[in-house]
Amino acid sequence: MRALARNLFPAYRSPMNRIAIALQSVRRESANGMGYALRWFWLRFYLRMIRRRWPGLPASTAADLARPLTIVIPSTEKDAAILEHCLQSVRETVANPIAAIWVVAPESERIRALAAAHQAQFVHEDKILPRPAFELKTRGWLLQQFIKLNAANFVETNDYLVLDSDTLFLRPQYFFRGGRTVLRYSDQYELLYNRSLSLIFGHTRRFPVSFVTHHSVFERSAIQSLLAALEQRLQLPWWKAILEVIDRGHSHMISFAEYELYGHFITDQPDWKKRFVLEYWNGLDLEGPDIASLDTLRREVGPHCNSLSFHRHTQ
Repeated sequence: MRALARNLFPAYRSPMNRIAIALQSVRRESANGMGYALRWFWLRFYLRMIRRRWPGLPASTAADLARPLTIVIPSTEKDAAILEHCLQSVRETVANPIAAIWVVAPESERIRALAAAHQAQFVHEDKILPRPAFELKTRGWLLQQFIKLNAANFVETNDYLVLDSDTLFLRPQYFFRGGRTVLRYSDQYELLYNRSLSLIFGHTRRFPVSFVTHHSVFERSAIQSLLAALEQRLQLPWWKAILEVIDRGHSHMISFAEYELYGHFITDQPDWKKRFVLEYWNGLDLEGPDIASLDTLRREVGPHCNSLSFHRHTQ
């Protein structure tokens, strides 16, 4: 578990470094006005330092716990070893009724067998993608994002949980509280997403934290509204807009994130925003192939860690 131990203790940043980063952030956001920049900084401080420690969230009601979920897990052969733990964690921790678990992947006997062993359904990726993978001609990382978004046109439940197959849940998962859907956020703030968000929403303003948490409950009607708005703005089918306008010509592999897109759409629309409640993710991003049993991982990370993600793209 050496890789896990390394990530539990991130590099220390001195107070001067933190102040320098804060000032740099305020200068960057001041392009939208100094008042906006100061409000942005305060909200970032509140969410990262106060809300994460004292969330003040309502408890899940009986009605919240009765809402069924379809679980959509895009995967590939390289994540098969972690996928087994991922599926086990879903069965052990998700509090809501599970209508179905879909493991969506290219043809793979190994992934088919893993899905069957955990009472999940293997779904060939071409059945969920907006076009067959060979027609889209893009990297697998982007195909998986298309799967998560286009699943809104196939799931039969009003809500569906999208989950990266290299991510494990460690604690009971409550995705609805006080009649509202939980929208989780993380500390990450990836500037490379600014271009795609500007193209989609038509402004450079951003929520001051990230929604990239490697899982999220998508409300089917919200995703459909988001994709319709994207098509109206860029005058292309949504998947073609992403490929031809947002992703094309971008020099870095990180040009677009479905979690970021969804979170910003929800927080940017007052009618949608009031139906969601923000919750800090309490997750860890890990590098390295070390995988132990779920019980061992829970002991290693302590009582507050909610999820672990073992990112193969960093290995």
